[in-house]
Amino acid sequence: MFGFAWDRPDGEQILEEPAAAPAPAPREDGPVRRNGRRRWALLMAGGATLLSLGGLIGASFVQSPEQQRASALPPAPSVLTATVEERLLASTVVTRGEVGADRQVEVTPASAQGAEVTVVTAVRTRVGAKIKPGDVVLTVSGRPLMILPGAIPAYRDLKPGDEGDDIAQLQSALRRLGHYDSGDRRGWFGPSTKAAVRRLYADIGYEVPDTGGPGGQEDREPLRAADDAVGAARSAVTSLKARLAAATPPPSAPGEPTLKDQLKAAKRTLARAEQDRRDLVARTGPMVPLAEAAFLTTFPATVVAVGRKVGDPVEAPLITFATGRLTVTAKLQPEQASLLRPGMPVEILSETLREKATGVVGTVGKLTTDRSGGDGEEGQAAGLPYVPVTVTTKKALGNQWNNLDVRLTVTAAQTSGKVLVVPVSAVSASADGTTTVSVSRPSGDLVRVSVEPGVSGDGFIAVTPAADATLAAGDRVVVGR
Repeated sequence: MFGFAWDRPDGEQILEEPAAAPAPAPREDGPVRRNGRRRWALLMAGGATLLSLGGLIGASFVQSPEQQRASALPPAPSVLTATVEERLLASTVVTRGEVGADRQVEVTPASAQGAEVTVVTAVRTRVGAKIKPGDVVLTVSGRPLMILPGAIPAYRDLKPGDEGDDIAQLQSALRRLGHYDSGDRRGWFGPSTKAAVRRLYADIGYEVPDTGGPGGQEDREPLRAADDAVGAARSAVTSLKARLAAATPPPSAPGEPTLKDQLKAAKRTLARAEQDRRDLVARTGPMVPLAEAAFLTTFPATVVAVGRKVGDPVEAPLITFATGRLTVTAKLQPEQASLLRPGMPVEILSETLREKATGVVGTVGKLTTDRSGGDGEEGQAAGLPYVPVTVTTKKALGNQWNNLDVRLTVTAAQTSGKVLVVPVSAVSASADGTTTVSVSRPSGDLVRVSVEPGVSGDGFIAVTPAADATLAAGDRVVVGR
């Protein structure tokens, strides 16, 4: 730092130091400038990084001529292998089937006795209900429809005096229900059968039907006339006996038979009158109308459908029953059906119920073709041919299975024990008929092994190595290249 000297008037020299420079004022934008420099440094570093990455990526797409020639070469050949297994092997056929009863019976009652119109007046069951012998399932025009056991379909009114197999069936049904012991010869609707019919209707709570209509009114006059004829014939016999018993019987008129001859004739008349009355009594009284009984072969039966509701006129079919065990039916393609035989085991799967059942092939039918289209043969078109197959379950299926679509897996063939199993694609046949598999050894060598093929199923085949060959579970066989 420098000073300045100058002379005062009195001659004294004064040395003057320069004034100190003022301190610089503090900058108010110092932190902002520092943040700006930091951002600039970061941008520079990021840009350098991106340039480096771009260079690396670009270099990866640049190939030398040698690299290009190597890339154009085909890939080295590879061998696809599978492991030889030792297990049971089954040949299966998988298809769809439908569950249903052995038999379905449609019932539509005829007109009810004494009714002017046939209308459903009560429905006492529901779809899926189990029906037992003697049940009343509905009423038509106020009269019951009973379900009775028997194999012969009802085809007529069952009346007193009738004979036949259907009467014998009625007697068996009444005996099963506890209303009939015996008394009439088998197959004849006699007085004991009439009494049993009375008890049957009393048990279900309905007035017993009568050959003379409600209350038997139409039969009253013929029965009364028969009684009168018997009474008159009996009076004639009594009178003639009295005349013959008199001490001096009055003489007969000229040309008249003797009293003894008249008595004989009167007795014959009485016998005929009594027989006519017995015949009339035997043909009248309690009966089972066609409209009030349906016979089913097996119980319990299941209600499949009720066609009408209360108040509806009767139309066929009014009610449908399924009888017998539930079975499964399927329609198989001819090539599938050719593998099946009765007795083959079957697995039944219901995806709806998430349940399984087992059974066996029951029957394998003949080639069938469905027809559909218009009425008559000319309007029908032939469908695809199929073979009907039935499956019988080992245990009875519950009603929840009825009408379900199910998956069937039929075991058409199965090995008797564990065998060596390889994929079908691993087996090849040479021109001389020899069957072989190619085994991949750990060293990488491929060795052909002669085998005897066996049961195949689900893409696998059982193989037995030839006497001079070696093949074991765990070996790797070639299935593709």
